Amino acid sequence: MDQQQTKTRGVADIVFLIDVSGSMAPAIDALKTNIGTFVESLSKGDANNASPVRDWRAKAVGYRDFEFDENAFIDNPFVTDVEALRAQLAGLTAEGGEDEPESLLDALFRVSNMGQTEKGTQSLDATKWRYRSDAARVVVVFTDASFKPSMSIPEAKGGGVQDITNAIINNRIILSLFAPDMPGYDELSQIDKSEWEAISYPGLNPQEALVKFTTDQANFKNTLRQLAASVSKSAETVAL
Repeated sequence: MDQQQTKTRGVADIVFLIDVSGSMAPAIDALKTNIGTFVESLSKGDANNASPVRDWRAKAVGYRDFEFDENAFIDNPFVTDVEALRAQLAGLTAEGGEDEPESLLDALFRVSNMGQTEKGTQSLDATKWRYRSDAARVVVVFTDASFKPSMSIPEAKGGGVQDITNAIINNRIILSLFAPDMPGYDELSQIDKSEWEAISYPGLNPQEALVKFTTDQANFKNTLRQLAASVSKSAETVAL
């Protein structure tokens, strides 16, 4: 090559993709309460020798069952301050969802394919990812439920995990899963650069396990610090 690829450092777009079925209220509250810890750690880059993320955008997106729930996908624009992000989290209402499994694959497909701001554009589009080489793209999933093996949204009807794998890889998404120890999540965790924190406690069902995980304040704050460090590492170098 006669020309080096340019690289952008310390820039990240982050989507918190959250199951907002009824049992998720404690997890949403814990995120709302502690999101400042995540942003502070991200901005300082002081965990695990991670570099600061000097330029971040984030948004909270909710999902339920695309087949049966009326308001199955709650989208928001990217924001750049913690209070705006906290307000988005506060606006997510945990309700419905008694008919597990939920539509995680549909939600991942939509988030992965939200488009990008074109290269060299002066102003960013808050409804799209930044241009692919301008920022790390991170999707963080919180759920206490299993997911449907095939999608029902018109643009991907009948598609499954392989289609999600392709969408995530093609759009250079880094996937971080906080999900039950259930079949399917291990397959998603095999996608390149994906991570899975299997939430499981002896004697507790998946819903009870996530409540325990998120309501242990010290542990949950440490989890968010580690997540911020992981995002910081991803944002250190973004190649074309």
